[in-house]
Amino acid sequence: MRPLVLIGGYLTGPGDFAGLAATLEQPPYGYRVFVAPIGRLRWALTRDWDFRPVLEILRATVARALEETRADTVDILAHSVGGTVARMYLGEQPYLGQVYGGRRYVRTLVMLGTPHHSQEYWTRRSVGFVNRTYPGAFYDDVRYVSVIGRAIQGHPRGTLRQRMARKSYIMVSGAEHERAWGDGITTLHCAALQGAEYLVVDGVSHSPLHGRPWYGDQMALARWGRVLRKEALTETPVV
Repeated sequence: MRPLVLIGGYLTGPGDFAGLAATLEQPPYGYRVFVAPIGRLRWALTRDWDFRPVLEILRATVARALEETRADTVDILAHSVGGTVARMYLGEQPYLGQVYGGRRYVRTLVMLGTPHHSQEYWTRRSVGFVNRTYPGAFYDDVRYVSVIGRAIQGHPRGTLRQRMARKSYIMVSGAEHERAWGDGITTLHCAALQGAEYLVVDGVSHSPLHGRPWYGDQMALARWGRVLRKEALTETPVV
């Protein structure tokens, strides 16, 4: 069984992905899944200026996956800002004095709702570091896939979810995207990574708080799971 390392996003916990992990260990996927043990408190204590604590957990989880499966590489499935952390982990340049160099251990990086160009003040520094140092699908020997749900359109006078989405879309993509479509947190524009494969899935939300199904639900997996079955997608479009 190929190893798959799953890293969650901000304020998630490993239990949020238990059902998804169990499904991915069954046909047609057949992975051995290792969920990075990053809890809600650890995410809450992680600040934009220092992602080393979660990077260390990701590195340790990859090492465990390789040791237990005797594989040469893993696939990484990353939710939200976990995708930014994973891109940083691949890198071979120092980050706050640490070099992770995970590129040599990773075959595929699939990112769910990752805000690649976020202007949010609590991730702006780290996102900027990653985009400056490793722009786009930086490593040719790693397959990058960006998945984004098209579930909620921002609207200043819409439903509560539409108004909440509008605020998030302005934070991640700017005021000109207040009526954009996205998953409730990340806009289609913000999720597009130059050179990466790109998949828009209708009706899939960023988290259960933004509606169901969300990326971790079995119904949503039925819509985006083909990226884990190695089906080629299109290059990143202009959105």
